[in-house]
Amino acid sequence: MVPGMATVRIELDSDKQEARRIFEAFQKGRDHRPTLDAAIEEAWRQGRTPTGKARFVGLSEAEPVRLMVDVDVVSDTIH
Repeated sequence: MVPGMATVRIELDSDKQEARRIFEAFQKGRDHRPTLDAAIEEAWRQGRTPTGKARFVGLSEAEPVRLMVDVDVVSDTIH
């Protein structure tokens, strides 16, 4: 990791069918832009400054299922 950078895990609500469809797209090497964009927007809402591309990391095992996305942020910024 680059000094001054951190990674935050963003969890986004989803339903099982949509989560499965998005998961399969990422498994096939395709991005699902709405998911990645929503994670970046959530990082901004949390007061973080995103610095790079969001990365889909998987699905939660909890109910309801949640999409898990890592977003690189500037480590010392909270707005």
